[in-house]
Parts: sequence; structure tokens; C-alpha cells
Amino acid sequence: MDDNLSIRKGNTLGSFHVVEGILGEGAFGVVAKCRNTETQKSVAVKVNKGEEGVLQQAIYEIAVLKRMQCLDHDICNIVQWDGFFFDKENICITFELLDMSLRGYMEEQDRFFTIGELKPILHQLATALASLHSIGITHMDLKPDNIMVVDRSHQPLKVKLIDFGLARPVSALHQGEFVGTRVYRAPEMLLGVPFDESVDMWALGLVMAELAMGCCMYPGNSHYDMVRYIVETQGQPPDDLLDNGLSVMLKSLDEIDLIKSMLNLDASNRITAQQVLDHEFFAAIESMNRHIHVYNLKFIKLIPF
Repeated sequence: MDDNLSIRKGNTLGSFHVVEGILGEGAFGVVAKCRNTETQKSVAVKVNKGEEGVLQQAIYEIAVLKRMQCLDHDICNIVQWDGFFFDKENICITFELLDMSLRGYMEEQDRFFTIGELKPILHQLATALASLHSIGITHMDLKPDNIMVVDRSHQPLKVKLIDFGLARPVSALHQGEFVGTRVYRAPEMLLGVPFDESVDMWALGLVMAELAMGCCMYPGNSHYDMVRYIVETQGQPPDDLLDNGLSVMLKSLDEIDLIKSMLNLDASNRITAQQVLDHEFFAAIESMNRHIHVYNLKFIKLIPF
């Protein structure tokens, strides 16, 4: 229950979304599991508070979601958006109902992920980012909490990217902005220099390292801590990054050079999502079928924009 929004099990949001439970809460409001009484289908409804800042953010998110409608959400591994409605002064955004976050799945497994498990997850997330970047959208908040396992009982390694509340067009990115969760922010953002969609690739590298190592790679409590950890681990950033901006090693990841390519300190040399998909790491994926199965992944042909 969220006291501020007064959402409880049994409440009806809008005209026909009956609340069956609360899936998550945040500064924006809550995500509720609801049953659509017209279709009898269970969905996830993101209920945004009616506050001015939150309301504006919800409008931005809907604009991004509309721009993403050209993508096939199953093929691109992105949560399906089903529209929006108003409940009093609150904007409610409806999505397909997925199983649990990758964060929750990691905690449930309580172990490191094998290379065999990392491969399909990385391929699906790289596909999601390549799809977004192909239409000029940057996610800006990639982390295990915003990656959902579709069905851990039947498809434990099938994932989809969610939460586009901070996503924005590449053309709308501004130097000096601090967007997303601190421990997944790229060094160029931490240093206040210009950045682009490659910040998503840095975050993807950290997510994959976290799956492989079992812990957050850079758990800093401040930007200073973050930069210090990065320098101790990977060395000093390029001079131009330092000039323009405000000794744990990766030995356990030596066999996953692809992750290191995502964590390149120089954003201009950081691997792109499409280059990840073309990497020899996925050479065993031969089928061109557009349907993805957990142990028989098919190569994805991206939808052009």
C-alpha cells in the first residue's frame, strides 16, 4: 500500500483496472498489479503521483514510449506498453505483466552466473539497447532493477528492459546532467563532460560484471568515490576527459573481454550495442529465426527507423 496515493488491493484505477497487489514503489509513485475487468487480463500499472515534477516526467516517458511503438517489443526485448489513462490527477501507464526483476532473480539464485547464462542475457540486452539507439533513444537507467525476467519458471533467462522514466532522445542529452542510478553512471557523466548513448553500454558492462562477480563493481557513495574506484580498477581516464571535466582488477573477467569493451573509459572507443551483437562471443548463434528461446537463441534482425 502507498499511503500518499491511497492505493490498496481491491481499489479500481480509472474505469476498469482493479488493484490485485503492489509490485513496487519509488519517488514517482507505485507499480500495481491490476486486472483489466474488460479483458480479464492482468497487467502492470505505473501510477505516477500528481505532483508537478512527477507529472512532467510521466509526460516525457509517454512521449518516449510513443516513439518506441515502431519497435517489435518481443523481438527487441523491451516491455510492451499498453497505453495510459488518468485516475483522478494521477497518470497511469499500463505495461505487460512480467515475472520479477533481474535483481530479485540474482538474489534468489544467490550465486555467480556462468558464461552460458551470461551469453543469452547479454545478447537480449544488447538487442534492446541497439533497438533503442537505432531510433535515437537512450535508456539512461540500465540496472538489474530495470531488467525483468519474463517467466523464471519456464524461461529463466528470457529478459526484457523496463522503466523508461529517465529515457530521452540522444539529441536531448545535456552536459552536466546527473541522470540514473549513481553506481551505474559512466565516468564522463560523473566528470560532467558531454555524453551520449554510450552511457548505456557502460551500465550494461557493469550489469554483466555484477552477474559474473556477484557484487556491484563500483559501490560508491559519492561521485568522488566512484571516480576513485574506477581509477583504482582501470587506471586514469583519458586526458581530454579529465581536462574537460569537473586495486581491484578485472582478473575474474579476463575470459569476458566483451565486458571490458563496454567498460572502456574512453566513450568514443566504447563498444556499441550493435557491435556487441556482431561480436564473435555470439558466433554459435546461427539461426535467423526471429523467435527467441532460452537455450536456442536466434539472431535478431533489428527494425530500421
